[in-house]
Amino acid sequence: MDEVREVSPWPNIVSMSRLGAVPILIVIFVCWGNEVIFPDPWFWWIVLGIFSIGMATDALDGYLARKLDSVTVFGRMMDPLIDKILIQSVLILLSVSAWTSSLVPYWAVILIICRETLITGLRGYAEVQQIDFSASKLGKGKTMSQTIAIIMILAGMAIHGASMQEMLYSEICYWAMMVATTLTVISGIDYAIKLRSAMS
Repeated sequence: MDEVREVSPWPNIVSMSRLGAVPILIVIFVCWGNEVIFPDPWFWWIVLGIFSIGMATDALDGYLARKLDSVTVFGRMMDPLIDKILIQSVLILLSVSAWTSSLVPYWAVILIICRETLITGLRGYAEVQQIDFSASKLGKGKTMSQTIAIIMILAGMAIHGASMQEMLYSEICYWAMMVATTLTVISGIDYAIKLRSAMS
């Protein structure tokens, strides 16, 4: 009789805990993200800390899944989806904030959301069709570039305050966001081409 593999719930628990960061960040921005007076440094440090910890758990749940031999279809689907939700939520918050909207243009956020929505749908279809749709190097680079851009912006606001908008560092953050947006679009096209090739 075949031995039934016991799947540990911990990788998925860690993944779902990352989702809990989203409502916390929204509440912080709504309650303390002042549009008239520049928010105190603690505001930016807390947002940076919550986001950074949330993204750090991405590596932890992947490690646990492999270590505990608990890689599942649910995990493969939900892990990248939760990453997208967390990153896109922060990008939306930054794009509508009076203090960071110049660094995170709304059109860039719209492009990213459209790409992520499309690829998430294609990933779900690929799983149903049992087509390998694992994250590519471009896809991983896209996530990394988005994460770096967000961390750079939040850290800059926490350290330099409102004066950051007049610094060269502000331009660097803007172009980091543009690199992330470009990689997002390119990786999306790459995924679509690979899926089409796999289906033909």
